[in-house]
Amino acid sequence: MSSPAYAVYRRTVRFSLVVIAALSFSVAFVQFLLQFNTNLQQNRQQLEMFAQQMDAQIEPVLQFSQAVNARGKLGMQMAVTDNTQLPLLSLTTLDVILHELSHANQPVNPELHMLLQLQPYFDIAPASITPLKNMFYISEQGFAYNGQSKWSDYVIEHLVEWLQRYQRSENGYDRNPVFYKDFILEQAAMSVPFYVNERKIGRFVFALELAPLLATLEKNNPDRYFLLLDQAGNVIASSMFINGDNLEQYQMQIQRLTGIPWSLALIDKRGSLFYAGITQFTINWLSYAAALLALAWLLARRYKRKIMGPLQRLSTHIDRLQHGQAGVRRVPEGWQDLFARVSQLKADDKPETD
Repeated sequence: MSSPAYAVYRRTVRFSLVVIAALSFSVAFVQFLLQFNTNLQQNRQQLEMFAQQMDAQIEPVLQFSQAVNARGKLGMQMAVTDNTQLPLLSLTTLDVILHELSHANQPVNPELHMLLQLQPYFDIAPASITPLKNMFYISEQGFAYNGQSKWSDYVIEHLVEWLQRYQRSENGYDRNPVFYKDFILEQAAMSVPFYVNERKIGRFVFALELAPLLATLEKNNPDRYFLLLDQAGNVIASSMFINGDNLEQYQMQIQRLTGIPWSLALIDKRGSLFYAGITQFTINWLSYAAALLALAWLLARRYKRKIMGPLQRLSTHIDRLQHGQAGVRRVPEGWQDLFARVSQLKADDKPETD
């Protein structure tokens, strides 16, 4: 005789598998959402901290530029005390010419005198501030000055090319610094206009080497890449070689800097948070499902051994008695009383039938 309990048992096992799959999926998915949100907030907080570090590195350059501008205005008003010569680069002939600050019976050139007063700033600029690699003065009179007696042909060529490319980009009335993503030797630049008595005399150009700052961030955080982006999303500098052509293949988090109109971008080397979370979600789902399946298997095995097995033997015992045969010999432990009652009922039923 087939036991209906066994059919219920098989349906229960199949139902349990569905419940285990759904329950483990739900728990893993909730954990994935919570972990994804936590990682997102953590990355945002870390990115804000990295941006603050970058601002702290660039802030001395901004302060230095303000000091140079203020000292330059003061130098325009001071009197000449000697006949010092200044080596100036002519932006017309590209020759370096020595100019006397003062000549007999000629008025003093206050702009050249100002540059003489700023010579200490030109000397200490590359050595005193980490991102600042060089300092230039571009005069509206068509000459340039870098504080040195000689000019590199490479620097002259690229400086003139840079001036020609951006000569019309600056507003003639804007007093704020203007930032350029490209300059000389893969450097960025900050151009600070120099006004005296509401008249633009020239501008100070500060060459910024920003890649080492990003490399330091990556060294301290080896699982991330760092980039600087301008307002249009173009790469200014990066801790690895990334340009605008292959930028779209990365998923970035971006934080605007406060000192300059650029943004710091972060790329996780391990991939995006979403796909990394999907991998962890799959692992968690399989882990939870395996644990629940092991528990369900133990319970099903015990139920089958303690309940289904004795019920199956009881069914066999009844079939044998019904056909006039002896009942089963091995009675499961704990079921002796039930088997004895069934045998007694069969024995009592036989005399009445006779």
